[in-house]
Amino acid sequence: MVANAAQAQFRDTFESTQPAWTLAAADAGVKVLAQDRTFKESRSGSGSEYLRLMVGNGTFVHLTYSPGKAPVIAELEPSLWVKADKANLQLMVRVVLPRTTDRGTGKPLTTLLSGDTYSDVGRWQQLHVKEILRRLDGPELIRLRREFGPAVDVRGAQIDLLVINAYSNPGNLQLWIDDVEIKGFVNQDNTAMNAARPLVNSLNDDPNAPSPSSPAHGAEVQGSMLMVHGRPFMPRIIQHQGEPLAWLQSLGFNAVKFNSSPSPALLKEAQRLGLWIVAPPPFADATAPPPEVFQSVLGWSLGNHLVDRDVPFTRDLASEVRSIDPQRQRPLVAGADCELAEYSRLATLLLLDRRTNATSCELGEQRDWLKDRQKIARPGTPCWGVVHSQPSPALDQQLALFGRDSTHPNDTDLEQLRLAMYTNLAAGMRGILFPSETALSIDSVPAAMRTDALRLLNYELRLVEPWISGGQLSDELSSPESGVHAAVWQTERSRLMLITQRAASQQYVTPPAPRNQFTLLIPGVPAGSYAYQVSTAGLRQLRSSLATGGLRIIVDEATTASLVVVTHDPLVIHFLNRTITEIKSDSTRLRHDLAVRRQSQITDVDQRLSTAGHPLKESASWLRDAESNLAQAQRMLSTGDFPAALGFVVKAEQLQARLRRGHWEQTAVGFHAPAASPCVAQFTTLPLHWQLADKLRGATWSANAQGAGDFESLDVMTKVGWKNYDRVPDDIKTEVSLSLVNPHSGRSALRLAAAPRDVRKMPGPLERPLVWITSSPVPVREKQIARITGWAYVPQQIVGSHDGLMIFDSLGGPDLADRMRLTRGWRQFTIYRAVPESGDLVLTFALTGLGEAWIDDVQVNLLDPDPIREVARGN
Repeated sequence: MVANAAQAQFRDTFESTQPAWTLAAADAGVKVLAQDRTFKESRSGSGSEYLRLMVGNGTFVHLTYSPGKAPVIAELEPSLWVKADKANLQLMVRVVLPRTTDRGTGKPLTTLLSGDTYSDVGRWQQLHVKEILRRLDGPELIRLRREFGPAVDVRGAQIDLLVINAYSNPGNLQLWIDDVEIKGFVNQDNTAMNAARPLVNSLNDDPNAPSPSSPAHGAEVQGSMLMVHGRPFMPRIIQHQGEPLAWLQSLGFNAVKFNSSPSPALLKEAQRLGLWIVAPPPFADATAPPPEVFQSVLGWSLGNHLVDRDVPFTRDLASEVRSIDPQRQRPLVAGADCELAEYSRLATLLLLDRRTNATSCELGEQRDWLKDRQKIARPGTPCWGVVHSQPSPALDQQLALFGRDSTHPNDTDLEQLRLAMYTNLAAGMRGILFPSETALSIDSVPAAMRTDALRLLNYELRLVEPWISGGQLSDELSSPESGVHAAVWQTERSRLMLITQRAASQQYVTPPAPRNQFTLLIPGVPAGSYAYQVSTAGLRQLRSSLATGGLRIIVDEATTASLVVVTHDPLVIHFLNRTITEIKSDSTRLRHDLAVRRQSQITDVDQRLSTAGHPLKESASWLRDAESNLAQAQRMLSTGDFPAALGFVVKAEQLQARLRRGHWEQTAVGFHAPAASPCVAQFTTLPLHWQLADKLRGATWSANAQGAGDFESLDVMTKVGWKNYDRVPDDIKTEVSLSLVNPHSGRSALRLAAAPRDVRKMPGPLERPLVWITSSPVPVREKQIARITGWAYVPQQIVGSHDGLMIFDSLGGPDLADRMRLTRGWRQFTIYRAVPESGDLVLTFALTGLGEAWIDDVQVNLLDPDPIREVARGN
């Protein structure tokens, strides 16, 4: 026993023969080449624990060590000694919050606190995790409450695991661990510590999971179709973040994507439920589960956001998987950002991911971007699309920093999500992945709204599955009305039209449908065919007539994204009616409930904006009309008239969209581009924008801190740290220069240019920037605000890329970039950034396609945080 907590101490010198560290989780394929207690190398004593790993592309490889449970007190400080042949390994500690339940798992909420990072390659280095109590009760508590709600309670917190993130870069890693010490350790765990464990394990293992039922049949790709049980299959995939699999299935998902190889218990549970799994492959070592455990695996994931440097490792991984998987036809899935031609030969399926929501990537251009990526890949390669339902981590961080004293719930826009999903399907995607930064839950209104929106999307995907899984995408139909686009999926006896209406900046705040009626001409329709508008509440036959060139139909009651089926086959109508009968009650009630909650959220934001002095003239009328339509919908629901109820819900949604878009346009008009401020990326953060505007009005900014941003001298630019990069195909030439032609001010401006070497042979779509410039670093301090300004000129539209000229910074990254494909003369750009930690701010100017762009008068001004005023204390 120990006298008190301050004197308590834990120490493990690794002198026994049993290994104690466990490979718990990874977002890349990991092969354990060796693990044992070695007595040839140690920091002290005779022994240490040795691991040799082969690591793929990813961001984390978590090795865990269980010292038992100990309360978090001020004196608590874990440490250990590490020696490795690579840098950037990091020590962390897992903290358990017994007073807070994780709604996704039903278990106590846990969080990881990071510590020191390994840097002394080839030598022993001690790593610590310091000030756990202060961090947990301060910034970490703020983060947890922002993510999981105000009920998060850190009282009674305990540590139960030490964690080493052993990811450095792809390849082999050798690692020695010795002398674990934990100051202020009071053991509260009666279980034996440091017992030998299986090497492959999971933090989410459930030893009580039921055994699987009958074995599932395998999946394979035939042509461009994914086949399961010998029939075409369209996966509706959710990224797993610890939620119970049965609950994810109840939301309509038929597949789950894991970041690391799931435990045998989870695989058995998935097989019992009939859920399919997409996950990194296990390796053929002694601890890998037997092959029959993987019957529920739909496909092996070779990695996400793969680039050119990952090709050799991915090639080796694909070869190894094919050699050891007894189900040789099982698909391999690769999420690649470039080198698509190569990755489409290594993998069976491609995952195409380009975030649009709350970015400067126009949602209306997403279909063309996806089609261009397919042109680069091996012809016929089936692809899955990605629909993001949350803002990027970079945007979340900026909003948290700008809104330290205010709330800013994430904005779930069902119509924006529907538009993104339809756009992916219209580009030929055979399945949809919904990534998650956090677990799906219903423990707060914003979280529940996101969960319910995804459930509604799955209802719609059930309706279109026969065409997406087994049909063929034909040419897009034209409409006399601008902005209306109709993609056609065709089977032998029917056609499905995915109709979208495009408008500028839909990816920020989606406006109401530009028109509720339009006509389409469908060529080659068999005699006796009829057109039906399809919704989750019913079928409605559309007016149609034979015309020169085909069947002319009139689509009325159209929304931003609409479904139309044309067929003469009663079996098609029977399938649609049967599916609608199964889903119409739940889907219509859920959509009504979602609109009611959204009405409350919109009303709150509208009131806050009006109180702040920024009212919208028609908002009160629109809110009243939306409320009236929702009440009418409720009355229709009570009588079981689901088509009528859905019609009133849609009318309310259009009024809500009009108000949201009106407020957004009224706010965004003050910027040259919406990308200028993170606070105008969503409707729910508009009050935060005006708070920030009030704060910055009259603020005293520093003098320009960006060296050589006037682009007057190449020698000065080089001296202060500006750098030039390129990655140019053989058939393209690039140029970077200080041009004397038409500078914005001064004598010269920076010019970036790219052109084909032979103008008679224009290159196809380009995968990545051709040439880019990075600025000299600007030192910044935590809690400062940076204002980045400058001028850009793009005289002709950039071709070969949808990103044009990209301007971004090291704090926001490419997700928060400003993109310009064409400007009318010189256009000013402004970017506001909150500084999360002290370091350097670096700007990037990237020319992503063929053309030319000028940049001039780049400045960075800094604003110091408000001083902390001491509060006088009474005597």
